[in-house]
Amino acid sequence: MNATPDYPRLPRLVALPLRLAPERLHSTLVAGLLDRVFADHRADGELDFMEGRSIRIRVLDAGVDLNLAVSAGAFEPRSSRSESDLTVEGATYDFLLLISGHEDPDTLFFQRRLRMSGDTALGVHLKNFLASVDLDSLPLATLVQPGLSRGIRLYERLLG
Repeated sequence: MNATPDYPRLPRLVALPLRLAPERLHSTLVAGLLDRVFADHRADGELDFMEGRSIRIRVLDAGVDLNLAVSAGAFEPRSSRSESDLTVEGATYDFLLLISGHEDPDTLFFQRRLRMSGDTALGVHLKNFLASVDLDSLPLATLVQPGLSRGIRLYERLLG
């Protein structure tokens, strides 16, 4: 399924370097990042619902698949050949809106800009967790959020 054409899409030329990097590299980097960003949430048991479960995140216009699992309370990369309990897919722009807090998860899922398949109960639990996260409380939020906001505006100007 293709990314929704009504919203900015990452040009193929810009996505090329992302496509050339091994899938395992993407998953390893994101797993490490998620471990740091959600360290307090993991310590408080808020991600226990993910234990032993796997998620595939497909960034369609970037041609990137992230394959992650939670084991022993930590995010870890998984092989792209592994079966996933849940698949979430969408365009780069929509994931940026989600990560930055510019759009809430409910809106993105109900508008089908982000889609899920597989264990939808797990997906709903994940969506609810993401909606409950106070972005300002995350590590480095004051440094990252302004950059994300500027990046989204630039993305919209150049590709919108």
